[in-house]
Amino acid sequence: MTPFGIFKRKEKEEKETKETKKKEEAAGQKDTVLAELCKGDDELYNALSRTLLLNIENTMSSGGIDTRVEKAQEYEKNKDFVRARVEYQVAGELALHEGKAANVQKFFKKAAEVDPSNPFKNVFEFLAKKENAEKAVAVAQEYYKRAGKIAS
Repeated sequence: MTPFGIFKRKEKEEKETKETKKKEEAAGQKDTVLAELCKGDDELYNALSRTLLLNIENTMSSGGIDTRVEKAQEYEKNKDFVRARVEYQVAGELALHEGKAANVQKFFKKAAEVDPSNPFKNVFEFLAKKENAEKAVAVAQEYYKRAGKIAS
């Protein structure tokens, strides 16, 4: 065997390894319950992957929707827009968990308006549209049902 054959074989093996790794990563992202429920709607998947609550009990222990909105309004009056956005976002996430599409729409719209420099503004604007909020609520309810974390 020539010394150059060794290098070509190694390059080929490295290339195959990289391709296999990419395929596995892509498959891992698409095999989740959320991806299955979103049925190929990448925008919906992206929005819900950033807004579904994973520890509902912990979030609820800090107050419900009304408490979050009151805090957000107070922060907004004090010109603390980042904290106001966080509170509106959490209120929207709680509304998503409770299946209240109108509130999802309202609170994510406020979150997008109050802090326009937020990197997730596009997610909030997506959920601020009525048809998207309704789709998101339907998928979120099924997701929480499967996870055993549905609002009672």
